[in-house]
Amino acid sequence: MISVSPAVWRSAAPGRRRAVVIAAEPYAGLLRIEPTGRHAGRRVLAARQGTSPAALLAEAGPDADVLVLSSDEALLTAGPRDLGPGTAVAAARLDAGADHAEGIRRVLRALAQSRPAEQRLLDALDAAGTLTLTEALTGARAELRGTGGERLFTPGAVRPVPALWPALDTAASLGVPDGRVTVKGAPVVVGADPAARAALRRRLAPLISYPLVLAVREGRAAPVRAVKGGSDLAAAALAELFADRPGLCAVTGAAYGADTAAAGADPALHLLFGGPGHRIRFALPCATTTVRSVAGGPVLAGPAPGPARGRHRPGPVVPRVRPKRPAYPRTH
Repeated sequence: MISVSPAVWRSAAPGRRRAVVIAAEPYAGLLRIEPTGRHAGRRVLAARQGTSPAALLAEAGPDADVLVLSSDEALLTAGPRDLGPGTAVAAARLDAGADHAEGIRRVLRALAQSRPAEQRLLDALDAAGTLTLTEALTGARAELRGTGGERLFTPGAVRPVPALWPALDTAASLGVPDGRVTVKGAPVVVGADPAARAALRRRLAPLISYPLVLAVREGRAAPVRAVKGGSDLAAAALAELFADRPGLCAVTGAAYGADTAAAGADPALHLLFGGPGHRIRFALPCATTTVRSVAGGPVLAGPAPGPARGRHRPGPVVPRVRPKRPAYPRTH
């Protein structure tokens, strides 16, 4: 049995009465919606072959928060006529032909891990309009100004989840940073050509272990310096990639989330490169970057910074006293 918490996909709109999950027929029986004080009703619906999205969503009922777990394109992209004005749908795309049970677990894990921080970032952008990005090891600092775009889980609309993948597919994002940003972690690559995706992952593999500072100015990125020897390879690979495909050096935005295609991937802020018009698009995680609404404010996402290095005040110097040797009696 797979437990699903409505907290990871519920909308912010008031008056939501039902929490509904729609999944393919063989897997719907594995799902159980956890009780919530917000929703009076909870229901799992099986998406049987040949059932239209309109019929399924009508069965979900009006004023429902719906999570779709499917590889069915028609269900994932249902239109307003199928929804009605009060139904909010979060749609998670599962790989066709893959083990959907494992895919469902990864999607739910990613939502549970990333949704609270993602909501904090959205709330901070709504309140202040900007976010501050800092990285303790490199001293990198940047400001991210919000785009004021559509928020997640809006009644009358379908919104893809988790946030990272639809951001790569649609160029929807939190905003574009300006300044110096440290990237570190496994790159997320999407595109039509599996061989090209694998080749780009191999080229950027040093970033899994070594951080790299990028200068992002007016929406374009360039490697500044490699922090450790291993990231020289990643810096060279990025510079070569940007030279071969100049359009890919454009930072199209930033998104918070985890790579659901990778087992055990942790959520992080990601820089997005390329958009819907590019054959290949990728995201570079900022796994060591701390995100705040203002400098020195509470941490909204990313690691909490440790004590500042090099600022330790030494205690008093205690002179080292060499112990006296015992005086042995002379024997001659």
